[in-house]
Amino acid sequence: MIFISYWELNPDFDPGEMAQIAQELIGKKLYPAEGVKQLAYYISTTDYWGIEIDEADSEEAMVKSANMWRIAKPGFIKFVKTTPAMEVAKVLPIVIKLKKQIKG
Repeated sequence: MIFISYWELNPDFDPGEMAQIAQELIGKKLYPAEGVKQLAYYISTTDYWGIEIDEADSEEAMVKSANMWRIAKPGFIKFVKTTPAMEVAKVLPIVIKLKKQIKG
């Protein structure tokens, strides 16, 4: 299952801490989370927000992936939003069919 995430880092933290947290999680073999394949991971160049696209084997794997950074350094991430996702070309037929069922 594909998931997309949007997150914002707390601007009061040094963004260099991201590397320190990553090293800690990698050292403990927690990152990347087992069962999660990271397809894309981008951070803005100015405002310390980012997006991530992951393929996860299970909901449990995604829970671990989405929460490990906040647990490792409370307050480091000020906002995160994660959701299952589909390609637009696959979503549109479902929505069109649903509209026809509802609107008649």
